[in-house]
Amino acid sequence: MKSHESDALGLRRGSSAMPLVLLFLALATVFLFGGGRGHFYQHGHENHDHITGNHMTVAMNLSPEHGFLGFFRLTRDEDGHLTYEPYNRFPVLGHALIKLATLPFPGDASARLAAARTLMLVFFAAAATCAYLALCRLAGNRWTALAATLLAFSSHYALYYNDMVATEGVVDLFGLMLVLHGIAVFAVDGRFGQLLAKTCAALLLGWHVYALLLPFVLLGVVAAFRHRDGQGIRRHLTLGVVAFAFGTLVLAANFTREYLAFDSEVAPMQLPSVESMLMRTGLTELQVEREGEEGEGEGGAKAVGRVAPPENVTAWPALAARQLKHI
Repeated sequence: MKSHESDALGLRRGSSAMPLVLLFLALATVFLFGGGRGHFYQHGHENHDHITGNHMTVAMNLSPEHGFLGFFRLTRDEDGHLTYEPYNRFPVLGHALIKLATLPFPGDASARLAAARTLMLVFFAAAATCAYLALCRLAGNRWTALAATLLAFSSHYALYYNDMVATEGVVDLFGLMLVLHGIAVFAVDGRFGQLLAKTCAALLLGWHVYALLLPFVLLGVVAAFRHRDGQGIRRHLTLGVVAFAFGTLVLAANFTREYLAFDSEVAPMQLPSVESMLMRTGLTELQVEREGEEGEGEGGAKAVGRVAPPENVTAWPALAARQLKHI
């Protein structure tokens, strides 16, 4: 522990504040030269624009009228029945913050886009700051922490995607770095409550934090068992249970809103978000819509049904093989 010899960052008192100043100056250049664009990139950046447009749509559609359900499209038939195309697999907080940032600019699409991009840069800067503070505790040297942080956050992909409006982008990255800082505080100072709080806060932003929590819990239990540390075993297991339970509650709230939006006419396992999650994990087959060809249906109506995907692309071995082709 570094209690009486350390400051709030877990470092020796009297150490230089210059690395933190340099970090803030570096982050300021991100806002100065790359932030707040109120337009799409267009040529050569279709993926960036496509994802930004999708998440802006979901954020703008959030409203009490629709139970704060995230969705791309809403259609109404002749009988007045509403049909949603939801995007509801992730926690709603990220999209809610995006909409909150755009509220001061009603009717101005360009200003709304600029505000959302600026918010993404705020998350990017916050993620870099959390990473720096975590490395300060773990390495015990601010210059080492600064060098590692700048190297990690100045890559081509980090600077290209830092203003892409997407909750699973820099928003999730901030959640990861927030938990990393919680882990560092726990490892250095033993503050377990802070780690639990930061874990729950990060899970309100996205699921990618599990990629950090799962190995930390498993390896922590193994290490504590080898050292016969009963308290360490209990704490790591508690962290795993809390993270799983809290994430399950957040996801259950999402599915409940979606179920109510469909007026309880769709079985829970047939909700679009549930089917999408099962398909992405390879646990179910693809559901496709294909336009009716001549002789199929009346008036060329869409034929909807489940089909086995070609080459079984949803199986894990096939997924891995397909990804390796792009490396």
